[in-house]
Amino acid sequence: MPSLATQQDFRDVQKLSFCYLCGEEFKPSDSINRDHMPPSALFEKDDRDVPVILPTHYECNAKEHVTDEFIGQFIALIHGRTLKLGHRPLDATVVQVAGKPITFTRDLNLHHFIRRCVRGFHATLYHEWLPSNTANVFHPPARGGQFDGDTGEPTDVVQAMLIADNGLEQHKLFSYVLKQNRIAGSTDIVISRNGKCVYECVWTTFDNGKPICIFGLKIYDWQQFEQFDGQPPRGCVGIYSPATGRPKIATRATELEFPFANSDALDPFGR
Repeated sequence: MPSLATQQDFRDVQKLSFCYLCGEEFKPSDSINRDHMPPSALFEKDDRDVPVILPTHYECNAKEHVTDEFIGQFIALIHGRTLKLGHRPLDATVVQVAGKPITFTRDLNLHHFIRRCVRGFHATLYHEWLPSNTANVFHPPARGGQFDGDTGEPTDVVQAMLIADNGLEQHKLFSYVLKQNRIAGSTDIVISRNGKCVYECVWTTFDNGKPICIFGLKIYDWQQFEQFDGQPPRGCVGIYSPATGRPKIATRATELEFPFANSDALDPFGR
């Protein structure tokens, strides 16, 4: 059961022989960079230790800089901090929905960011490459929607969705499975950034026997981002299914059932 939380734990991953983004083995002539996963800019100065640092090709890492900048501004919105706009300001619009101020953002691809985190933590835990096209289902802590092309405002359909949607049943199921296995001590886990970044996962199978990994990702309290008008905390969960199967050292899900309150059904790290 891999459990990584200290500088010593993360030391070996800095010596991986492949780039976790492209999967290619490093050559002596390659320009190698160090990618902090997640990026340091997301965290307050007091929360930047201990980071997960992965070796990458310089060119591979450079492609992620725009997304990193937008995600940093997204985290700042959650904490009510003044945005450091930099060269690429996040297009954020605050509107009133059911009498509450709700922030809508453009240009923010949370699915891409979550996929990258999952690939990074997969390499950290299992020392193997996870291709970007691996089959997956992700549920971010904030829902996507559609803007009106003429006004630049969220459509009425999106506003209705935000008010009425309590989350997909599979979102609840993934959260439930993680909580069950946490109680049983059957999860693989990475804790970094002064405990402000937590990645936890467990391995099970589809009905056809194909292995899948169920994961939860928490950065600060981003599950609180959508809390309005009585909406519950909405954490980040998902699944992915590598073509190569379950890693040898990955932890299998328990078959036991443990009673617990599960009052935060959409938050894998909640009660």
